[in-house]
Amino acid sequence: MADSFFDELGGMGCLERVHRIFYSKLLSHPWLKGFFEGVPRHHLESQQTDFMAGVFGGPKIYAGRPPKSAHVHLFITEEVFMLRHALLEESLVEAGVKPDLRKRWLGYDLRMKKVLVKSSVSECAGRYNNEPVVVVEKPC
Repeated sequence: MADSFFDELGGMGCLERVHRIFYSKLLSHPWLKGFFEGVPRHHLESQQTDFMAGVFGGPKIYAGRPPKSAHVHLFITEEVFMLRHALLEESLVEAGVKPDLRKRWLGYDLRMKKVLVKSSVSECAGRYNNEPVVVVEKPC
């Protein structure tokens, strides 16, 4: 029996595979790609993998900011979050994650919604390190 959810998933290899697929989807999406302009793909994937490893009971190697402060400059609406969530689900399927493990992973992801979703651009005003507020308009 696995010691943690991280172990049940198959460790770093699984997280890396999922995040490689996930960021391919995010960075090619006509709307969502705008949130990541100027950030190297490798950085995005490794930060997400390291963060989720710790969340799932694996090694605590993430050294970045907590999600709320790391995303304070991004105007993430409910629609943006749920579109991203759907792409994560597709990525989990494509990566071959078992249905019961997918459901658990997606549950962890949904718990992040209350930290990340903002109802107004004004909630981005307390941004970190004077990062510009990022508002990405939905294409027609």
